[in-house]
Amino acid sequence: MNATSKPKSITFINFLANLFRIGFFLLAFSLFIWVIYNIFIFFTDSPTIHMDFPVMFSLTEQGLWNNPDTSELSKFYMQSMGMIRAENLPKGFLALYSIITLFANLCILLSMRQVLLILESAKTGAFLIVENAIRLRWIALLGIAIFLLERTGLLISAYFFSDKLQVSGLEFTSVNFFSFFYFETIFYALFLLVIAEAFRIGAELKKEADLTI
Repeated sequence: MNATSKPKSITFINFLANLFRIGFFLLAFSLFIWVIYNIFIFFTDSPTIHMDFPVMFSLTEQGLWNNPDTSELSKFYMQSMGMIRAENLPKGFLALYSIITLFANLCILLSMRQVLLILESAKTGAFLIVENAIRLRWIALLGIAIFLLERTGLLISAYFFSDKLQVSGLEFTSVNFFSFFYFETIFYALFLLVIAEAFRIGAELKKEADLTI
């Protein structure tokens, strides 16, 4: 790396580190407030109207759309996912969903922390090291954990509300297409695990080469 490109790369790394650092503290602060709020809700009879819960639903009747190919009305069916706010929820459901959400957000914080450690090591010029490979591995595993926790929270919430909500024209379900949506996240995480392993092998080879010099 020449003398002109090195300061630019350090500046960019500092920018990314500051960006992740700000995001980390904002998420940590908001999560702290969220935990305090949930504890207050759980131990009092205050309404939970300010909390969002995911639900899944479909139309009870088929719809029609103007088909330009046939110039006739064609049928369509709709499945969707949304968020609701409800008051006076059972404490057991509230506690379970809150714990899952808490762990998911803690995994996000841990992932951001690993990214910060990688950026800090890059600023010192020690980027291709085994420690960073391990950090990449943790980011991938935490990504899988975040996905599983988010899907679990969705299914629990959708199942709980599926037979309790009544809206004209809608049928609330515990499972639909969105139950299996975003599964590509798992493949991204597995791909990152492969990169982490290749990174680890490269770092160990570099370390052995440095020792032989």
